[in-house]
This record gives sequence, structure tokens and C-alpha cells, in this order.
Amino acid sequence: MTSDLYKKYDLKQVVNASGKMTILGVSKTPDEIVDLQKFGGQHFFEMADLVEKTGRYIADLLHTEDAVIVSSASAGIAQSVAGLIGQGSDYHLYHPYTDKIKKREIVIPKGHNVDYGTAVEVMIELGGGKLREAGYANMCSKEHVEMMLTDETAALLYIKSHHAVQKSMLTIADMVEVSKKHGIPSHCGRCCGRRFIHLCKTRSRSCYL
Repeated sequence: MTSDLYKKYDLKQVVNASGKMTILGVSKTPDEIVDLQKFGGQHFFEMADLVEKTGRYIADLLHTEDAVIVSSASAGIAQSVAGLIGQGSDYHLYHPYTDKIKKREIVIPKGHNVDYGTAVEVMIELGGGKLREAGYANMCSKEHVEMMLTDETAALLYIKSHHAVQKSMLTIADMVEVSKKHGIPSHCGRCCGRRFIHLCKTRSRSCYL
């Protein structure tokens, strides 16, 4: 029956020789995960309770303060940016793009504003952020990041992915150093196949998404 999907929708059959690629559906899902998805799809939950308690479980595994599961790399970037801008404000929750909140600038190395199926910039803007690129396409240093900071800087964003420029870029540790020096949250997105992990660090709190 499942093989008929290729015929039903006139789809090409694919032999994957590339590995985990978004354009090919990323990665295959193990049987135990399929079983869990089936269970979830055939039962009801209080969704707020589910999000909170699964997040707490993952946070305990990662030894961090909090966590939340997101649906994709794009969702992770947009929701993280929104969270860093809103800072838990109920007003922001209902008015995410309000002009009353001025602190929206997200500083990112220019070589990290890449297209991974959509542009990082698009997801920053979807989360209510305003992009500020630091450095150049082929290099970015701590000094390049620091010169782009303003009173309206909400966070620093670092993308660790095969899509992003790697050579002559400051390291994650360098970005965190700038973050701590200036008291600005740093946000690191790591993309590896289907897994997209976001680490948001402030002076007193960390959150994995």
C-alpha cells in the first residue's frame, strides 16, 4: 500500500547517496519513533502540559534549566528569536511585532546568514527580529561582532552547520565571550540532519530548543 504512494502522486523513486539532506526528506525515522508518533496520533493530551513536561524531561537529560521541542530548524530560529525579544511578556505574546518593543536587533556573522531551504534572515524576521550582519562573507571576528552592537541589540546568533561558512569565523566560545562581556544573550543553532538544537544563553539562564 505504501509503495503505491509513488504511483498515486506520480513521485520519483529516490536512491539516497547524499546522506541527511533536507531536499530528500532529511533522514529516515526509526521504527521506535514511528511507534511513538502512532501512539501520539491516536491519543489525546493537554498540549500545554505535554510541552511543559517533555521539555522538563529533556532539560534534565541535558542538565540545563529548560527546554522545548520544536518542529523544525526554521521553527527553532523563529521561536528562539521571539522568546529572546519578548522575555516572557504577555503583551508581546499577543503583539509580537509591536513598535513598543524596540530591542529587536539580532547580530549574526554575515557568513552564517545562509539559505538552508529558506534563509536564516527570513526566520529571524518571522520571530520579530531585525537582522544585523557582522563581518564579511568570508570572515568574522569578535571585533566585527562588537562593532555592530547597539542599545537595541536583543541577542547574538551563531549558526553551526555545514551550510554556514566555517573558515575565518569566530568560534562559539568567542561569541559567548562577547555575550558575557556585554550582557547580551547568545543563541547558537546547530543543524545536523533532522536534529536542530538551539542553545540560548543569558547571564543567568540557558534553554535548549
